[in-house]
Amino acid sequence: MRLTSIVLALAVLLTVFSCSDPTLVGAGLLDDDRVDVGFSDTLSISSSSFINDSIRTYSPFTSSQLDYYLFGNFTDPVFGRSSSSIYAQVYPQSISPDFGDSTVVDSIVLVLPYDIDHFYGKAGGKEFGIEVYQLAEVLTNDEEYYSNQEVMAEPMPIGSAQANIKIDSLEFIDYEGTDTVMVKFPHYRIHFGEALADYFIGLDSTVYESDSLFLDAFKGLLLSPSTENEGMLSFDLLSPDAGIYLYYRQSPGGEPRRFLYDFDLQATVRFTHYSHDYEGAPVAPFLDSPQLGDSLIFVQGMSGLEAKLEIPDVADFQGLVINKAELEVYVASLEEDDNDFGPIPQLILTTPGSDGLPVVIEDIGIILSQNRSLKDLFGGTPILDPNGGPTVYKMNLTAHLQDVIDGNREKVLYISPLQKAETASRSVLYGGKHPQYGMKLKIAYTKP
Repeated sequence: MRLTSIVLALAVLLTVFSCSDPTLVGAGLLDDDRVDVGFSDTLSISSSSFINDSIRTYSPFTSSQLDYYLFGNFTDPVFGRSSSSIYAQVYPQSISPDFGDSTVVDSIVLVLPYDIDHFYGKAGGKEFGIEVYQLAEVLTNDEEYYSNQEVMAEPMPIGSAQANIKIDSLEFIDYEGTDTVMVKFPHYRIHFGEALADYFIGLDSTVYESDSLFLDAFKGLLLSPSTENEGMLSFDLLSPDAGIYLYYRQSPGGEPRRFLYDFDLQATVRFTHYSHDYEGAPVAPFLDSPQLGDSLIFVQGMSGLEAKLEIPDVADFQGLVINKAELEVYVASLEEDDNDFGPIPQLILTTPGSDGLPVVIEDIGIILSQNRSLKDLFGGTPILDPNGGPTVYKMNLTAHLQDVIDGNREKVLYISPLQKAETASRSVLYGGKHPQYGMKLKIAYTKP
């Protein structure tokens, strides 16, 4: 959307108003009390849900790496089964550990701090099982890894556990130097056998002095779910408390010490592997039938479902200045659903870029580039109806729609969760042709 056209249109509407932010242009112009502004909410929208092949879950660029790592094997009452495993390398806290011939092992434990804010479904208080395998294949930190990739692991687990998920803090004894300290935070613990501790202690000192030598000697971990649940966990692997804790003494009867192998941000690779099975689930018929898909659409985190929207008749607005365009999409209520599976907290809109890959629409790009509030300026968060009607998402696509009308963008949009690779939540939405709650594109415009 050209700023000069926007300013001209607003000068007609408001004699003393100006705005330099194209995402704010026409804010509030959808109110019924506005005059001299054309309005439409009758554009036809076709909608459907589609299955993703994969999404990227590791990038060599730190800014594009995950902050949190989903884990579990869970059944959703509408979307079927989803599973997430974690591949991760660990790295020693020091290049010169004080291990020697007389070193005695006390214990070795994997500590996985929870990211409770990204739990989903029925997770807290439930029993989750984890099996840990040692990788047999080297991960390379200058490559990308995707959610459909698998890495070879040794056939036998090096540790396993089943534990009730407690979201309050758990205490354990740790050491700072030789001082005993009590540490307390919410986490999952898996004890390994002494064989792994002996292996670490027995590594040559030159291995600890080299990133590549250590990551070749110990290639990393595969965390695999061993129970079926109705929820998904999330781990904060970048927490300074995460990692393999090796407790030892330099000699029998010596002072207790601790050496940490952590999920270092720079040197190591961490990525999630996702799989989804929709067979037999209530969502399945909608994925094979365009008619049904235009009535209900399904959007899901991880590498799950997304929605495609097509707006074929935007040419009717050729030559007009779009003051405000807002997409309204209502959350559907299904008999099979469960209140524990809440809607996605933040949706975004993407569109095909020049290379065919999806990019965020211009409105979102401008907001993010200015470090402004996505919720306040774009929307995309679920809004409850105080009168008991369906929850609604409202999304501002003013600049994007102007680009489509001007022929600079395709007439296609995708609905996706924000930070899709880090969320397990999902939303069932009424589609473009639903008879009562069909999605609407509300447009306020002026003639130049």
